[in-house]
Amino acid sequence: MTVTLDLPPQVEQAYLAEALARGLPLAEVVREALITAQPSPAFRELEPEEWVREFEAWVHSHDADNLPLSDEDISRESIYGDRGL
Repeated sequence: MTVTLDLPPQVEQAYLAEALARGLPLAEVVREALITAQPSPAFRELEPEEWVREFEAWVHSHDADNLPLSDEDISRESIYGDRGL
């Protein structure tokens, strides 16, 4: 796809300087910047049943994490040790 952009002069100069420093065409530097800054996919609303399925799948993905932790594992002394926080 070809896109024509009207950039402020300081932005254009910054991309030109980077292109020259990297020995790349200006279009490639701008293309890389746009790909890097690509927005994430739009959030989609889940139906309640689908949300519950996704949540339960996430919960069960932690089954091998050696849980539950004992009271000793989560005690203040166990977490902070000699730091006394």
